[in-house]
Amino acid sequence: MTAALLDELRATTNAITNGEWLSQDLAQTPKAPLSELGSNGKPLQALDSAGVGFLTPMISFLEEPLGQLKGDPDGVQKGAGEFEDAGRAATAMAGEYGAKAGSETSGWTGDSAAEYAKTGKELVDGVLSVAETALTNASALIKAGEVVAQVVAEVTRLITEAVGRIVPIMTQAIAAAAATFGQSIAAAIPQCVQIAVECGGQIAAKLGELLASGEDLIKLVEGASAVLKIVKQTMSVIGDKAEGGAAELPTASARADTSRDGQLTTA
Repeated sequence: MTAALLDELRATTNAITNGEWLSQDLAQTPKAPLSELGSNGKPLQALDSAGVGFLTPMISFLEEPLGQLKGDPDGVQKGAGEFEDAGRAATAMAGEYGAKAGSETSGWTGDSAAEYAKTGKELVDGVLSVAETALTNASALIKAGEVVAQVVAEVTRLITEAVGRIVPIMTQAIAAAAATFGQSIAAAIPQCVQIAVECGGQIAAKLGELLASGEDLIKLVEGASAVLKIVKQTMSVIGDKAEGGAAELPTASARADTSRDGQLTTA
């Protein structure tokens, strides 16, 4: 049983690593380094440089998502590193136990030898499942951070493009202001705000995709936790049997079923 659960955990880790939880659009978004997560970029500052900074308060809403997405890349790496260390420690423990059990029973024969080997394999797979769950969490942390960094870079790009459209319009309007008694500026401002609103819609769509993808990632992590819960129950039963208890492993009809939404149900 634990071998099948271990395979399921490994499949979950692969799904996270391969980005199967990402929306189609985010999967096609250019990659960005994790360091982008801590970016202090302010693309609207280009308006000041172009001499049209008076527009900034009117379209400042464009930069608000950047403040919400900002994070600590070092914190993400540290958290993932702690999970990876735990995974490596558990993997080493499983290897040591497997090697020791094999060497100590190399001369055993008969049913008792087969049963001991089977139980030992279950325990090894159980410990490896703990290790795999830690690696799943590590992968989830890193991948989530990288995807948020992607969105930060994408939002910055969208704002920069919008500013690139706005500046020429306002520059021309300012140049014609004297001849039009300021009417050119009055006419240009709504156009620029409309460009910002369109950009805001694109940013909102990106944030929606990030939220939906994040929810799918959480489901995978919760599913891994649910599988680990069953592994722990199985290992507990094996321990009870080794001590002479009467506990039995969950049967196919009675054991909890795991699904990718992370919920546990009983058959």
